[in-house]
Amino acid sequence: MPVLRSLFPPAITEPIHLHVEAKRYLCAVDPKYLSQLSRASQQSLIIQGGVFSPEDAQAFVAQPYALDSIKLRCWDEQAKVEGLETPDLDYFVRKYL
Repeated sequence: MPVLRSLFPPAITEPIHLHVEAKRYLCAVDPKYLSQLSRASQQSLIIQGGVFSPEDAQAFVAQPYALDSIKLRCWDEQAKVEGLETPDLDYFVRKYL
């Protein structure tokens, strides 16, 4: 993160930094989210500290950039489509730059 923080503002880096905490939060407030995690993601959740307590969830969501990290986490989950081929970098350069 130090390199990214030297290149980008907190609005970019902090949601990335809070990505794991966002997963722990979403699992605490949305049982459906927890049940739909992949087996690997459920196992990593344990290593990452498990589901937030109600108090931890409340403290997390009050942090700056927490809501953005929750959005990022949801987008990340939506992007996990088994078998989907991702275009190479040149595709995105041509399309967006």
